Amino acid sequence: MINKHLNQIIIGKICSPYGILGWNKMFSFTENKKSIFKYNPLFYCKKNIIYSLKIIQWKTIKNYFLIKIQNINNRNKASSFKNINIFIYSEQIKKKNNEYLWREILSCQVFNINKNFLGIVINIIRTHTNDILVIKKNDYKEILIPFVKKKIIKTINIKKKIILVNWRE
Repeated sequence: MINKHLNQIIIGKICSPYGILGWNKMFSFTENKKSIFKYNPLFYCKKNIIYSLKIIQWKTIKNYFLIKIQNINNRNKASSFKNINIFIYSEQIKKKNNEYLWREILSCQVFNINKNFLGIVINIIRTHTNDILVIKKNDYKEILIPFVKKKIIKTINIKKKIILVNWRE
């Protein structure tokens, strides 16, 4: 998820309080759920003020985490964090040369190997098997292209915002 500020990337959400000792439920939006704890610092925004989030303890529970935030020691204080998004700044993400963020793929022009313009990436759909690029050309219907590297997605040039695919119109 991308926040309204271009360099903020929402990577999780603090949910309801858990118990009476100041714990909260938290969902991670990162691909590897535990990766959220590798980013330091984490941030959140309350009343248009940005704060650093200091998680001092965490536990895995089913498909979410329980977190203990520094200086939050009771349910009432934990309740003040309900439905708060957790974000990092894009500069915190270390990328290798050929790596990119999903948001960098959005608005890329897509051409097939015959150099025919297919459209522009307007969305990416996550599925269990492979992700799907949603391509739109003018006012025509959308084209769905499976994000299968080498077989379908031939090259991605983030600097030029061009994706080359093995796909027929």
